[in-house]
Amino acid sequence: MDHSLLRRVLTGVVFLPVLFYLIHLGGWFFTAFLLLVILAGAWEWRRLVGDDRVGGLLRALGALALCLAVSRSGEGNLTIGLTGFLLLVMLVALWHRSGDSRSWSGDLLLGALYLGLLPAFLILMRALPGGRELVLLTYATVFCCDTAAYLIGRAWGRHPLWPRVSPRKTWEGAAAGLVAALLLPLALRSWAATSVSPLEAAGFGLIVGTLGQAGDLIESRWKRERGIKDSSALLPGHGGVLDRFDNLHFVAPVLYTYLVVIG
Repeated sequence: MDHSLLRRVLTGVVFLPVLFYLIHLGGWFFTAFLLLVILAGAWEWRRLVGDDRVGGLLRALGALALCLAVSRSGEGNLTIGLTGFLLLVMLVALWHRSGDSRSWSGDLLLGALYLGLLPAFLILMRALPGGRELVLLTYATVFCCDTAAYLIGRAWGRHPLWPRVSPRKTWEGAAAGLVAALLLPLALRSWAATSVSPLEAAGFGLIVGTLGQAGDLIESRWKRERGIKDSSALLPGHGGVLDRFDNLHFVAPVLYTYLVVIG
């Protein structure tokens, strides 16, 4: 086992039990974990955009506020929260930016939405009937998909998936990730999310196996455009929190909507 893979495994051994216990507890324990992830992601985001302190602070506060507004009061507050934040960003840009204020405002808004809005749907999912099992299944499926794609891609990957975006990802790895994402919900359905039918579990896995990997490619492109490999080194063997949770947060709103519709 090489050093990179060993660090990846050791990080998972230490991190996953803590994560799953916080999901089990739910409430403010799980919310506090996601808020810490958002703050770490906001710090890493500055590497992606090369932003100044004002933009970084405003993005972090906006992401936290959006996450809390949606998760505490539901999607109904989304319009008010987004409108208020948009007005604030434009006012700060008027005072703070002497150059391209539109690009600065756009990066700031995208960062706050990506960092704060998407993970809020995990908190909403945790509040659903059977939410503890559903969120555990979500994390397990995403991590299983990511691990299968990583291991199979490293061992047998021969055909690049999208070299311009992520030169190390392969079609073989992507296919393995999709298969793993389809199989795990079906295999765990007997004790996790028992109310979900086999067909619904397959749909759950399909969302993770396709959109999750698309979310990973999106963040890979952002990093490639900045000329960096990882968003940070906070999680040894994995990179940063944006590297670890990019696909998870990308699929969270789609999975939540799917579970609400089928429920």
